[in-house]
Amino acid sequence: MATLTTASAANTVAAVLAMRLPAQPDQAPTILPDWAEPATTPPPPVPWPEQEHRFAVRTIDSDGAAGTYGPCSLAVVDIIRDQLAPALIGRRVDVWRELDIAPALGRHRRGAHYRLAVSAIELALWDLRGVRAGVPTAALLGGPVRERVPAYATALGIDIDHPAAMDVAGWIAGAGFWGQKWALPGAGLGEPAARDAERLLRLRDAAGHGARIMIDALGRWDQHRLRYLVPALVEAGIEWVEEPTSDLDQVMARPGVAIAGGEHAYDRVDQLRLITRGRLQAWQPDVAWHGGLTRALAMVDLAAEHAVASFPHAASLPAALHLAALSPAVPAVEYHLTLDPRRHSILRQPPVPDTGAFPTPAQPGIAGAYVYTDAAEPQHLAGERHAS
Repeated sequence: MATLTTASAANTVAAVLAMRLPAQPDQAPTILPDWAEPATTPPPPVPWPEQEHRFAVRTIDSDGAAGTYGPCSLAVVDIIRDQLAPALIGRRVDVWRELDIAPALGRHRRGAHYRLAVSAIELALWDLRGVRAGVPTAALLGGPVRERVPAYATALGIDIDHPAAMDVAGWIAGAGFWGQKWALPGAGLGEPAARDAERLLRLRDAAGHGARIMIDALGRWDQHRLRYLVPALVEAGIEWVEEPTSDLDQVMARPGVAIAGGEHAYDRVDQLRLITRGRLQAWQPDVAWHGGLTRALAMVDLAAEHAVASFPHAASLPAALHLAALSPAVPAVEYHLTLDPRRHSILRQPPVPDTGAFPTPAQPGIAGAYVYTDAAEPQHLAGERHAS
């Protein structure tokens, strides 16, 4: 196991900055074949604010080394400035358990945006530690257990009703991915469940025998739709159904149908409840939403104790790859075929799967070098003004 090396006896956090990033592009290079492009769905006409106004958080230590995480929304940057960054200044960088419990300012310390802010700071600090040590961050947490990380392909940006969609399913199966995930649009369109059952069986035939297929219900199903679709789900051999309803505590067990979820379980108590109550057969942690790398790793270990495999959601694919590299309880990470190339436009070397898998991270830190095209001065969130 690699150890942290420091240039001084008490290396501390000297400053926390925010750097503006370019907006998420509407299009980006994709690994999909050219013939699949007509089947892709256009992005919403009005982008989400966090896609239009993106920032990276940078932590700088007393020796001048820096660690970076992004993208973050403006709302997350505000929480870091007001509640988290001031509590970090002067604390030792290498004593990561102390930083994990550093007392935040303010009364409100729960909820989605707060946990995203905690995650951003935690990942920026782990990136800093890896940069200082000259090793991938995973090497500082016990070392990788594999040389390649399998990925499953998410096809949510592809219209399942387009004539080319079933060819895409066959292409995914032949490209070496661990599996493929699709959405059934019937609930959102107000269609009867029978229409989704037809789509499901077409998808199974197109993917071919032995292909793993997962369905993301996007929280739109009710118990009646789930119950109606059970025979088709079982016949198609579906690996799992993701978030059939918005409240997973209300999901009733259905023989032969595994349930996946967890990406929106931001707070620790919600993560513990979902894992330990036996509602899930597939746990979907998000390193960038759940509190960072060490928190996600702890929950993956807990899920494994309950015989639940983990499939990291990829709001930050570089961080998810470190998590998967560290744990044999992660069969595969998510790779969003149409969204991830746009998310990763900020990276000089975006992660791209090769025969359905990624090499274990080898660069120092977590995310490598970011591309900053905005000429504006960095925002100082806390600490020394000259530490940049």
